[in-house]
Amino acid sequence: MKLKLRFSFALLLVVVFILSGCATTTSQGPKETQAIQKDVPAYPPFTGPKKRIAVIKFENKVKNPSVDKSWEIGEGLAEMLTTELFKTNRFILVERAAFADIVKEQELGQTGLVQQATASKTGQALGAQILVMGAITEFKYDAEGGSGGIKFSGVSLGLSSKNAHVAIDLRMIDANTGQVIEAHRAEGKASSSGLAIGTEIKGVSFGGDTFKSTPLGQATRQVIGKAIDFIIKKSEPLPWSGAVVKVEAGKVFINAGANCNVKNGDVMTVFSKGESLVDPTTGITLGATLKRTGEIEVESVEDQFSSGKIISGTGLKRGDVLKYR
Repeated sequence: MKLKLRFSFALLLVVVFILSGCATTTSQGPKETQAIQKDVPAYPPFTGPKKRIAVIKFENKVKNPSVDKSWEIGEGLAEMLTTELFKTNRFILVERAAFADIVKEQELGQTGLVQQATASKTGQALGAQILVMGAITEFKYDAEGGSGGIKFSGVSLGLSSKNAHVAIDLRMIDANTGQVIEAHRAEGKASSSGLAIGTEIKGVSFGGDTFKSTPLGQATRQVIGKAIDFIIKKSEPLPWSGAVVKVEAGKVFINAGANCNVKNGDVMTVFSKGESLVDPTTGITLGATLKRTGEIEVESVEDQFSSGKIISGTGLKRGDVLKYR
C-alpha cells in the first residue's frame, strides 16, 4: 500500500512538472511596448535638450478585492513610470520626495483633479516644465478554475486560467500655466493558463520580479510602455526652457548642464518675464509676457549647470528665461 502511494505521489509530481512546462502565458500589446517587456529596455539614443518632468502619485479609482490589500497601487505605478522615463534618457526627473517640501501630495494625487493655479505653482517650485498625473481606472485580476482536472489516489490537480486588465487615464500638465496639454487612456491585457497551484499574486511585492511574471504584472508593464510612448510623443513639440542663475562680470550662469545635454557652443536666447496674465473670470494664470533681452553662448559645461558669455543684449538677470534659438 505504501509503495502504491509513493508511486502515485511520484507520478503526480511528474505530471505537475510536465504541465508546468506546458503552461502558457500570453499578453497582448502593440510593438511600442516591446521595450518594456525586456528586462533591460532599449530606447533609441537621444542627444537633444532634456526637459524637466515630475510624476505625481496616481489616484486609485478601483477597489479590487482580488489583489493584495498591502499594495500602494497609485504610488507603485507612479514609481514605475518615473523609473522608465529616466531610462529613456530624454528627461530630467524631479525627485518625488521633493514634493513633500512644496505641496501636500495627497491634495494632487487623491482628488484626481488639480487646480491650475496649484499645478502652476507646484511645477515652478519644483523646476519642472511638465507635470504628469493620472488615475487608475481598471486593475483587475480574475482566476478561473478549469474542468480538466486530473486525479491520482484521491488527489485532484486542476487547471486554471488567469486574466488581467489594467487601465489608466493619463494627463500631461503645463507647469507654467497649469493647463492640461494632453490626455490619454492606456490599457493593458494579459492572460495565462496553467496549474492552479501556479504563481499567485497574494503576498508578492508590487513591481517585483514575481509580480512581473504574472498576467497582472505583464498588463501593468504594457500600460507603462504605452504611457511612455505617449509622453515622449507629446513632449517633443514642447520647447525646452531653462533659467539664468546669476550674471557676474559679463558671464552668465544657467541651471542646465551636461545632465540636460547642454554643450559648449550652444546659443540660447534670453527673455525677461513681464506681467503675469490672469484670467479675470476664473483667476487662473494664463502665463506671462516674455521680452527678448539678448543671447548667450555656452563656454563651460558642468554636470548640473553651465556658464557662457553674453553675445548680445543688456540687463540680463537672475530668473530670466532661456530658450534655444
